[in-house]
Amino acid sequence: MPKVRYLLIAAAAHVALTTTIFIIGHFQFFPNTFDQNGTGLTFALDGTSYQKAASDLAVELQNNGFGAWREMRAPFHSRLQSLAFATFGRVVGHNILAAEPLNLLYYLGILICIYFLGREVFNARAGFVAAAIVGLWPSFLFHSTQLMRDSLAILCFLVMIVVLVVVIGRDLTLRESIGAGVAGALAVTLFWVTRGNMWNAVVVAIAITLAMLVSRALREKQFMPGNALVLVLVIGAALLVPARLESTTLPGVRPPTTPLAIPSSAPVAIPSQPPPPMRMTTYWIRVFKQAADRRAGFRSATAHASDIDSDVRFHDNSDVYRYLPRAAVIGFFAPFPKMWFQHGSFGLAGRLVSGAETLAMYFLYITVAFCLWRDRRNLKMWLLFLVASVGMAGLGLIVVNAGALFRIRYVFWMLLIVIAAEGIRHLTVLRTSATKS
Repeated sequence: MPKVRYLLIAAAAHVALTTTIFIIGHFQFFPNTFDQNGTGLTFALDGTSYQKAASDLAVELQNNGFGAWREMRAPFHSRLQSLAFATFGRVVGHNILAAEPLNLLYYLGILICIYFLGREVFNARAGFVAAAIVGLWPSFLFHSTQLMRDSLAILCFLVMIVVLVVVIGRDLTLRESIGAGVAGALAVTLFWVTRGNMWNAVVVAIAITLAMLVSRALREKQFMPGNALVLVLVIGAALLVPARLESTTLPGVRPPTTPLAIPSSAPVAIPSQPPPPMRMTTYWIRVFKQAADRRAGFRSATAHASDIDSDVRFHDNSDVYRYLPRAAVIGFFAPFPKMWFQHGSFGLAGRLVSGAETLAMYFLYITVAFCLWRDRRNLKMWLLFLVASVGMAGLGLIVVNAGALFRIRYVFWMLLIVIAAEGIRHLTVLRTSATKS
């Protein structure tokens, strides 16, 4: 566990930032940047719709009780926020201050997961450095104060990755495997109800872990029942949760006024009869169709100043295959340098911040590459890198808008930052050795 005093410092800083943003919004010091609830009008467009959804839920809960609250349709994270509004909101109102207990929990949980990933994959120092970088990342820090679903989704995904890293890195006892398996299954379930439209990232992570665990078992010539049990529980959740929790529409369907994140699929009716077993080719055809449909959803969004390759359309699977290299470039490197100093839909400041952070990641990619070479036998590190790489290439395939890509990509950047933290240590040691010699 990271030292408690550092978590307390991070918590105090987060509360102070949230309070400052709320004051700025409440007194309308920057009316074009924050509304009176502290919601960002330029960098957190979804927040206004989610604030209304959570507020309506809180009012319904207070006036008509839990049954009426449960019957209202709303994204899962807005339901959690409505509970905060119904309690803390009685004092401070339905704003980011009322949601701060939840947002703070998500923020600290993310930092703890990053620390554990760094410690499990490399060492405690790498975990601390990675957590510090993530905790101080400007745009993520600001987004973590908002009424968004991103922080909860990132936390769930990171918990799942921690569990998968443990599976391929340790020999688990029965008690440990039950705890890890339950944690992984719960994380998978919450990720589905929070951001089900990124479900393929979960499938990829589990598939890579399964392949690595089988490889390890064959190499060591032993069966690890505890590790296998964890994967069985996680895979079971990944298979059962979408089938059981999917109602007439996918969870977390975006309100029509919030166009900038990955569009959910169209309403999906539940068949009266179970579908026939899906062949692998059928699965990939469906994945490619989803990519085409969701990319089309981004092209229909209202903000186009940050669009990249918005004219590209996928007519068949071959179009997707041909575009994959370009998608990987977009996923890793967008927004490109020529966009950093252009006025976007919301002015120049956002472009400058995103440009500075993207430039910082360019340098961190160098340390990632160095670490991949130095620790190339580390399976746990490769799990992080492969999941992040596939995830970012997938986003480059689907997300047309660079602003939306920037925000949705945070979780994959975080995995690379864990690797970069150890790469920084390798480069520091190499430089010290060169200086001494």
